[in-house]
Amino acid sequence: MKLRLLVASLLIAVVLPALAHDPAAHSRRAPAKPAECAAFDGKDPAAIDLKDAAVKAAYDKCEAAKKDAKKAADTAAEHDH
Repeated sequence: MKLRLLVASLLIAVVLPALAHDPAAHSRRAPAKPAECAAFDGKDPAAIDLKDAAVKAAYDKCEAAKKDAKKAADTAAEHDH
């Protein structure tokens, strides 16, 4: 009985840490772009009506996503070297 408990404890100690991390942290794929950002792709920033609060919020969200993607790409490039 003690042997079974010991084996079960060892298996749990080995398996649980493997389940605890986020596998997406190892992905080299860029994070997905928010759907509304497609409306801003290829548009001149001067042509976008940033006086509208909803448009401005969506634009700011897309710009933040672009910065995060660039930062993630730069970080990945540093780790490759």
